[in-house]
Amino acid sequence: MPASQIIQVSSLSKTFSAHRVVNDVSFCVPSGQTLGLLGPNGAGKTTTIRMLTGLVRPSSGSITIGGHDVLFDPIAAKRLFDVSPQEASLHPHLSIAEDLYFYARLRGLSRSEAKLRAKETLKWAHLEEHAKKNGHQLSGGMQRRLLMARALITDPPILYLDEPTTGLDPQSRHALWDYIWELKGRGKTIILTTHYMEEAEMLCDRVIIIDNGRIIAEGSPAQLQRSLGIDSILTLKPRRPLSSADMEVLRGIPGVMQLHISEGRISMNLLDKESLDRIVVTASGLAGIEELSLKEPSLEDVFLQLTGRGLRE
Repeated sequence: MPASQIIQVSSLSKTFSAHRVVNDVSFCVPSGQTLGLLGPNGAGKTTTIRMLTGLVRPSSGSITIGGHDVLFDPIAAKRLFDVSPQEASLHPHLSIAEDLYFYARLRGLSRSEAKLRAKETLKWAHLEEHAKKNGHQLSGGMQRRLLMARALITDPPILYLDEPTTGLDPQSRHALWDYIWELKGRGKTIILTTHYMEEAEMLCDRVIIIDNGRIIAEGSPAQLQRSLGIDSILTLKPRRPLSSADMEVLRGIPGVMQLHISEGRISMNLLDKESLDRIVVTASGLAGIEELSLKEPSLEDVFLQLTGRGLRE
């Protein structure tokens, strides 16, 4: 692989008690790219991250980071990355300034370097006025910024962000996106795991979807959206319940690729918008229409389709 591929993963597998949770996963990440790892719970993405960071030994395959094999040269590989974990591990007796200094010392910085980096990362995270507080006294959004400040303490070229906005309110989530955009602007290589499809669509240059331990799709968000092969998704709420015969009439309209009803709403994948007028007229005649919406397919639609949780005939 070219030298520009700062992370190279080849035929990676992991088996626990005869159960293969990661199965022959291969991918590479160019320097400066943000890669999103998506998958339902139990898909294998967390185990993949643990192998990338050296916390779990692969059953087979290889991981190379910046030219260093994670298995055979782990110290050199680990100098190139840091992790912002999903779960906050905050020291109960240290202020956040002391926490960052302590973490910097653990990462091998001298006392003067650690003091400087703690001050710089506090400023970057806009936590200076809270420097004397304990981490447990911070809001959820501030704690997430503290975890990212920790990961930046040695200014590594690679960052692993494990569900960085889980549990945050929308305002805090959007604020944290701004920090990630700033890191992207600085040329950081980022691997991001998230359950928020909008987050992956907005932040990631490329996305890998994992299910049952295997990569089932890979590409930019736009490429994956186009891969569905549909133009739009129509959702309507009829005024009266539709019979099975009514559903068959709608399903038989040319251009309707798939049709699904849930909680009184009908969703249809459309090959093109030419069938829209006929669908609206037909549905109005069958049961009336109370609500109607039309949207382009999103990354979430791709995810639901590919993982077997999307629209069904």
